Amino acid sequence: MVWYVVFSLIVTHEPGVDNYRWARNQLRQIVGPKLRYVSSYQSVILYDLDEDPHEVAREIREALRGVGTPIIRVIPVDYVTDPYISDVVEVVREGIAPKIPEGTKFRVTLEGHLYAVMEDGSRVRMHTIDAVREIAKYIDRPVDLENPELVVLVKVVKYMRGRRKAGISLLKPEELRRVSP
Repeated sequence: MVWYVVFSLIVTHEPGVDNYRWARNQLRQIVGPKLRYVSSYQSVILYDLDEDPHEVAREIREALRGVGTPIIRVIPVDYVTDPYISDVVEVVREGIAPKIPEGTKFRVTLEGHLYAVMEDGSRVRMHTIDAVREIAKYIDRPVDLENPELVVLVKVVKYMRGRRKAGISLLKPEELRRVSP
């Protein structure tokens, strides 16, 4: 299994081509040329950067606080892999879980669908709760669904001509909130 980052920022915005243009313009003004466009579909734009995506996402949220914007969320991405449960579990077990301090309460949030690969090679879409339980069992920390200190976010997005990728992030709950309440 290969982990790679083909995008490191997921930006969601209000629907519509005008909102898409407005969001892209605002992001260019705030972040500048270090933000590289990767792909987009519906109300999702994927970007890549050479800098810490958590810091850039924080910078964007702060710049947009109290300002009119079509941008809904700016989500930093730590790892990207294929949307198969075995790949996601490997990333979580080896890349995410060791970063969660002992005793820290966490939650797993899955946006989109993951697949299991059967012995015959066929793909089967997993139920969300089954995928979340499978991911969570590799994190030996207390689970808190209501008040977690950290969130393991797995967001499945379309990437380049309809292929799907799973962006996996270890986030503080405030990193998932709307940009401009």
